[in-house]
Amino acid sequence: MNVSRQTTTHNNSLIVILWGLIFAKCFTLEYLVKVYAVPINSALYIWTLTLTMATIATFVFLRIKAHESSFQKSLRRNLVIWGTSAIAMLIALLIAFISQSINPYSIPALLAAFLGASYFFQARINRSLSDTISGSGWLIGSGILFVQSAVESLILFAFLILALTVLPVVIQMIRLKQTRK
Repeated sequence: MNVSRQTTTHNNSLIVILWGLIFAKCFTLEYLVKVYAVPINSALYIWTLTLTMATIATFVFLRIKAHESSFQKSLRRNLVIWGTSAIAMLIALLIAFISQSINPYSIPALLAAFLGASYFFQARINRSLSDTISGSGWLIGSGILFVQSAVESLILFAFLILALTVLPVVIQMIRLKQTRK
């Protein structure tokens, strides 16, 4: 693997880790707000503020890295998969919030199913065993979350984010760093 590809992988990994940790934090805090009946507007204080700051940080990071051609190529390939997934998740979230008949604690299960499918598409394109394992884990997690459908699904979803998204990327970064030596 050449230096340009390693740098691109490192840059993509930083974005995945950033967003994985942010979503794990948000779902964990949402769980704590629900369990301990904390009288705050979690949509504003947990989700909106955090996601706004993370979005700004991501755009600044992408703007800085936009001039690297290898980064652009990698970003375009992944953007198709994850952009489509994000749009599908946003539509599903919108429908779930508009329709009052859907249990809000089943939403993490739906999101996990989208993540599993996205990881399988990415695994097929990149021929990555790690992505296949993450995709399988997300689909199994989705099934468990659908059965759970209670407040505990929030903390379980946060754990799945850390175990199936953040941890594999951190391991990949460590392996890349070791192979450079």
